[in-house]
Amino acid sequence: MKKFNFIYILFGLTVLGSCDDYLDVNDDPYLPQTAAPHLYLPQILYSMAEGEMFDSRYVGAITQNWAWLNPNYHFDRHGSSNRSGTQKFRNHYWATGSNLNEMTKQAEEFGLAGYKGIAAAIRGWSWQVLTDHHGELPFDQAWDNTLTKFDYNTQAEIYAGIRDLCDEAIRELENPTGQTDPNFAETESMYGGDLSKWQKFVYAVKARNAHHISNKSSYNPAEVIEFVDKSFAGNEDNAAIPFEGESSAKSSFMGPSRGNYDFRLQTNLIISYLNGTYFNGEVDPRLALMFNTDENDEYTGITPTLGDVSGIVPQLYGKYIFQDEVAYPLITYSELQFIKAEAAFIQGNLAMAFEAFLEAIRAHMDFTGVDPAAAGQFIAEALPQNANELALSHIMIQKYIALYANNETWVDLRRYQYDSNVFLGFQLPEEFAPENGDKPAQRWLVRGFSEFDWNSQALEEVGGLEIDYHTKPMWFSTTEE
Repeated sequence: MKKFNFIYILFGLTVLGSCDDYLDVNDDPYLPQTAAPHLYLPQILYSMAEGEMFDSRYVGAITQNWAWLNPNYHFDRHGSSNRSGTQKFRNHYWATGSNLNEMTKQAEEFGLAGYKGIAAAIRGWSWQVLTDHHGELPFDQAWDNTLTKFDYNTQAEIYAGIRDLCDEAIRELENPTGQTDPNFAETESMYGGDLSKWQKFVYAVKARNAHHISNKSSYNPAEVIEFVDKSFAGNEDNAAIPFEGESSAKSSFMGPSRGNYDFRLQTNLIISYLNGTYFNGEVDPRLALMFNTDENDEYTGITPTLGDVSGIVPQLYGKYIFQDEVAYPLITYSELQFIKAEAAFIQGNLAMAFEAFLEAIRAHMDFTGVDPAAAGQFIAEALPQNANELALSHIMIQKYIALYANNETWVDLRRYQYDSNVFLGFQLPEEFAPENGDKPAQRWLVRGFSEFDWNSQALEEVGGLEIDYHTKPMWFSTTEE
C-alpha cells in the first residue's frame, strides 16, 4: 500500500538504531540512520493488523470460525506450536514495539505533539492482545537492551501495566504538547491524525481489559460500561487498518491475492448461527453477505477435524473481510456494544443489556452492508422482543457472529470454558492433539526462536517447557485475583 511503502526501510532503520555503538564510526550522511516520526507510523499500523491476521489462521481453528479442508488438522484438535501462530509476538517486541520506541524518541527530539499518546495507546492495545494470546510474558524488562535474557511477569501484572499505559495515553492525548506535524494526518491511516478518536480507542482497550476478568470477584461491570460509553460512538470510530488491494503487496492478508485461506473453510457452526437454526428459523441477512454458497447454491460448512466430506464447501474469499481491499477491523463499535450488553446482563440491568444488544446487532449489520429494512425485519422476527426474554447465549452468539475472524472470540470462549450452553452448538473435538492430555487449548506457546532457543530458563520458570503448557488456564479467565 502507498501508506505502507516504508515497511522495509523502517525494518532496516530499527536494526540500525539498535546498533549505535558500532555504527557511530561509520555514519553516512547520505544514508540516514533514523527517520522522521511520521515515517514510522505506516509500518507500526500495518504490523498491528498483520500480527492479528497471521495468527487468526490458527486461533480461528480453535474458535471454529473455520476448519481445515482435510481431516485431523493439528490445530482443529487444539494442538500446540511455538512456530505457527506467533506473529503478534514477533511484531509486538520488534515491528511494533521497536518502531514505537524510535518514533517516540524522534518525536521528542523534533518537539512534535501527539506521538507519545498514540505510542502509549498502541502499546497498551498490543500488550492486551499479546497477553490474551500467550499469558505470562517479559513485561518489566521488555526492550531493555542491556539484557540478553528476560524474566516473565504474571498476567495480573501485565493487565495492571496495560491500565497504566492507557491512563498515560489519555493524559497525553488530552493535552498534547509540542508542534503539530504537517505529515501526521496523511501517514496515520487509522484515524487520519484525529487524536479524539485515538482517545476513544484507548477507552475501547480499557473496556476489553476490565471486561476480560468477568469471572473474578473484582470484576466491575459499572466500570466496563463507563469505558464503553467513553469509547466509540458508531462505526465511524471503528479501529481498522486500510488496504488498497491494487496488488498482492497492497492487499489484505485475508484476501484472495494473498492465498492464506485456500484450505480453511467455513464451519457448520457459523452457518448454523446465521441460517435460522437458533433464531426462530429466520435466515440472517448477513449470511449472504458474509459467506458463499456451494455448487448447489446452499450454505454449507464443515465439522472441525472431519474435513470437507462433501467436497463442495466453498472458500471464504470474495465476501465480508476476505477481500483484497477491505480494511481489517481491530476493535469495532459493535464489539463494544456487546461488551456493554454482557456487562449490564451480569450486573442485572436487563433493560440496558437489551438496548445495547440490539444496538450491537444493528451496528454489525450496517458494517456488513445489510439493508436497514432487512435488518429491522430480522430483529423483529428472529430476536428476543423484550429484556425479559434476553439470555446470555443470545448476546454471546451474536457477538461471535460480529467478531467473525477476530481473535477476541477466543477470549470469550475461554471466559466461559467453551460452554455449549452459552455458545449453542459449539462442540470441542472428540480427540484432542496427543500433547494436550485430553484438555482444550487455553493459551498459545510463545515464539520458539526467541523464547525456547534463547530464553528457555525464564520460560521454564513459568512452566513454559511442559508439554501441555498450552492447556494451562489463563489468569484472566479464572477466579484467581
